[in-house]
Amino acid sequence: MSDTAQAPAQNAERMLDVAEVAETLNLSLTTIYRLARSGVLRSHRHGQGKVRPRGVRIPESAVAAYLNGSLIAPTEEVAA
Repeated sequence: MSDTAQAPAQNAERMLDVAEVAETLNLSLTTIYRLARSGVLRSHRHGQGKVRPRGVRIPESAVAAYLNGSLIAPTEEVAA
């Protein structure tokens, strides 16, 4: 048996479930599913459910990218 066939990926990124992302971003589960379905939040589906897809996993880097994309740049005060 080969050691490489069973070895986990060294650089595997941590995958978060929808509940973890919702708690991290302080958003509802429905909002996270909506963001994932629309493609705003990159995700992977590992199965299907009747109402919501089951087994949706979101990479940590996708959460970071979503947060970086939603930054509000400070505005300069305009002197009157």
